[in-house]
Amino acid sequence: MDPIPDSANAQVSFSVNVCNADVPFLEPTIRHMIRQLDYRFCERVLTYDPGRQEGKYSERRQGTREQMEQILDRLLGDGVIDRVDVVPWENGEQERILDRYFSGGDVDDLKDFSGAPIYQYLYALDRCRGNYIFHADSDMLFHRGDARSWIDIGLALLRERADAVVCTPQGGPPRAANRLEKLFGRPLLRREPMDGWHVATFTSTRYFLMDVARFHAALPLQQAKPREPLENSLSHTFNSKGLRRYSMNGHVHYAVHPWKHDDNHIRYLHDLIWAVENDVYPFVRSGFPWDMRTDGDLIHEWLGALRKAGRPV
Repeated sequence: MDPIPDSANAQVSFSVNVCNADVPFLEPTIRHMIRQLDYRFCERVLTYDPGRQEGKYSERRQGTREQMEQILDRLLGDGVIDRVDVVPWENGEQERILDRYFSGGDVDDLKDFSGAPIYQYLYALDRCRGNYIFHADSDMLFHRGDARSWIDIGLALLRERADAVVCTPQGGPPRAANRLEKLFGRPLLRREPMDGWHVATFTSTRYFLMDVARFHAALPLQQAKPREPLENSLSHTFNSKGLRRYSMNGHVHYAVHPWKHDDNHIRYLHDLIWAVENDVYPFVRSGFPWDMRTDGDLIHEWLGALRKAGRPV
């Protein structure tokens, strides 16, 4: 295997797909991502799909194209991002992308069965010029627990492991692991510090750092089932070809996924971003460890942690 360049010389693209449903939370979230990742990307790109959402995504509140363009103009003007690509919907471009990433003519699905993007994600990746790509969904929040950028650590992992095609930070901060910890609200068993990485069999499209050359060497993507989500096709293809997603152990760096973009999420967004950046979280909380549940009364789990940390909310 050819050596991967030192992280100081690595060309890493920052790539996020956005749509009109992201209007209520996009601007502070993107500013947060760039601030927390703290890496000198070779390009910072938002790929904008101005079309209507389909399937389950059509139920989300929709901003307007004018509102989105105002947000994008501010991010460009402030130097937060370098470029905005608008997803083209010409048949020729769709066919080119799907033919390149799947076997020619075998897959013609632009979106999966639920309305989630396939073509749009692949178009965004295809436009990146870095030999590595950091991709994240537009709502992701990241905690950086030391002076190093998580990207530097991920690049070192990709350099060391020949089977690593993507890697990710830990999913979420610590959480109560059993009934007693939930009852007392604190860890009861000593947890040894976890270093290094573990192999994860599923590659989510929510966030990852990708080795582009290894990704391209794994093409064409294979679908296990028609109209499946793109992340299923990525996972199936990587696993069948001996490539792996590595996930970081420990909680020095972690990612948080907002469960819903509801009124509570929007109302308290700046406070919730502050919480993740400052390693403030409810040890006893609902959902998966990486989830930020703000729906209904569950917002009080996070508000309680904020108040305990001295943040007035």
